[in-house]
Order: sequence, then structure tokens, then C-alpha cells
Amino acid sequence: MSQAVNASTQNVVIYDFAWPLLVSLFEVSLYRIVLELVAHILLVVLALVVVIKSRGMNDHRSGKHAVYSTLGLLLCVGETLLVSHSWWLHELTTRKRLVLLHMALGMVGIWLGSVGIFLKSWAKSRKQEGDRHFASKHGWCGLLGILLIGGSLATGLVLVYLSHLALHLLHRVAGLSGFVCLCCSQWFALNLGFARREWNSQQIKWLKVATLGATIAVSGYEVLCLSRDIVHLLPDISQPWG
Repeated sequence: MSQAVNASTQNVVIYDFAWPLLVSLFEVSLYRIVLELVAHILLVVLALVVVIKSRGMNDHRSGKHAVYSTLGLLLCVGETLLVSHSWWLHELTTRKRLVLLHMALGMVGIWLGSVGIFLKSWAKSRKQEGDRHFASKHGWCGLLGILLIGGSLATGLVLVYLSHLALHLLHRVAGLSGFVCLCCSQWFALNLGFARREWNSQQIKWLKVATLGATIAVSGYEVLCLSRDIVHLLPDISQPWG
């Protein structure tokens, strides 16, 4: 009898506190609001720094590559991950409009990023340096990132007509992985001669800090939202099993 009472008590503890505590952890709160705001600010700051710097560059093709890639593959892709789960946008508009904005940002990001990669690869091919560029960590991470984002976009378009849990998970994981790869590409780009010509060592250090911060903030926010959605999908065990 004692064992039965203990087992019942343990069940009550598990049923009443396990999932509810996890669910409450992922609700909108101060740390989630701060994380999203920091992510938005860092993405915009990085994009502005690159755009402003490129206006005074002598190497226009490299400047355009940096601008298109940063705006498309860092700013747009990062915002794509943020807006679909934004706590304040949900208060201002409908879920359908958020999904449309999410899709539009994703497509614009792919388009701008593809233009940026084409400009750089075309310029390198004319100088017979194309293979060497894509053998670099910057090139490989950028190429892998845009392929993953392309896969995320493709699965997202399929989800418009066919809703499936596994496909939805693949869409989000591909998008998150692609963004991390693109941030790594941005980080490695700051080690190249292009960045060293345009910024001094102290400026490059702060750009790396901002890039790392944006990576952590955006990917952390997406992981938080993804974890929240997974927890909400867990079976309701607030009542004893029958």
C-alpha cells in the first residue's frame, strides 16, 4: 500500500509539473523580448556598416558582392527566421500576413544572395581564381548556407500545399542550419584581404563580435521557438493515464 501511495505521489509530481514548467519556460517573457530586439539590432547594424563602407570602395565588384550577400544572406535570412515568431508582430497583424512576409523575405534573401555570389564568382573566373575562392572556408560556408536556405525555401513552398509535421521540421532545421553557415561565411570573410583593406584590426574585432552576437541571438531565438513548438506537441499528461 505504501508503495502504491508513493507511486501515486510521484505520478502527481510528474503530471502536474513536468510539461507545464517546460511550457511556461517558452512563453513570451523579458528574456525572449530582449533576445529578439538584440537580434534585430545586430542584423541591421551589420548590414548598415557593410553598405556604408561599400559606397567608398574602389573595388566596386567586391563591394557589390559584400552588399548583396550581407543584405540577402544575413539580414533577410535572419529576419525571415525572426518575423514568423515575433512577439510584437503577432499583435500588429494576422498570422497569414506574417507567413507571407516570411516567404517574401526568404525569396528576396535567396535572390540577393545569388546575385552577390554570381558577381564574385564571375569576377574570380575572369581572373582564373574561381576554384581557389570556393576552396576557402568563406566560400564553402557561403555555398553550403545558400543551398540549405534554398532547401528551406523549397520545403516552405511545398508546405503551402501540403502540411506535414516532418516536412515542417525539415524546413525549419534547414533554415536555421543555413543561417548559421552563412554567419560562419561572414565571419571568415572578415579574415580575408578584402576586410583587412577596408577596416583596421580593432574594427574587424568589433565586426566579429557583432557577427557572433547576431548568430547567437537569431539562432538562439529560433531554437527557443522550435523547442516551444515541440513541447506543445508533447502529449497532455496533466491527467493520469487511463
